[in-house]
Amino acid sequence: MSASLDSSLDPMEEIRFRKKHGREWAQILPLTHFTFDELERVMIIFLKIQKRDEKPASPETISRAHFRDVLHTGLGMTDTYMVERVMVALDRGTSPQVTMATFAKAMSLYLRGDLEERITYAFTCYDLLGEGQLRRETMYQLMKKCLIKVSRDDDVEEAVKELVDILMKRMDLDLDGAINFADFHDSVVETPALLQALGPCLPARPAVYAFVATWCPEWRKM
Repeated sequence: MSASLDSSLDPMEEIRFRKKHGREWAQILPLTHFTFDELERVMIIFLKIQKRDEKPASPETISRAHFRDVLHTGLGMTDTYMVERVMVALDRGTSPQVTMATFAKAMSLYLRGDLEERITYAFTCYDLLGEGQLRRETMYQLMKKCLIKVSRDDDVEEAVKELVDILMKRMDLDLDGAINFADFHDSVVETPALLQALGPCLPARPAVYAFVATWCPEWRKM
């Protein structure tokens, strides 16, 4: 048997956890960018989070509250409003619990996700009404929440409108008055800095490096 993945856990508890869920992880693995050993490490993090609950809902889930804590303290995603949008993008926000599969896919996206995945995820975060397009009203609401956090200026409303106008001119490629997924995708591919133009929905790279160094120090440098 290989060495314990985390010395702070009872080795027997870890072995039982891995044996119990190994087949499930094998099914999750193709949905991630991890090797099986890396996925095991991610699932040990999941177990450590789960142990914070005195009475977890099930052996296969953690609470959304604890997952939000991971995003906030572990990955520096401190925008409360956007974290709620993140939950919708990850699992449609339909359950108070986060499954192993959702946790694994989220960690894969945040730690190893490619640009295509991030574009799809970001667009889903921003698509408040689930319409498949971003209208001016939606963009205004998103940007207003971002700017209010950093400014108390009475002119915030006007500044937001100006920013929305700029983004519409930059990203509405088919000139139909809304940004659909194709517009968003092609704009971000051309200018990656636009990926989070409507709000911080992904962890910053320094936070990702710090998370890996803390929880997965044996991984190769990313």
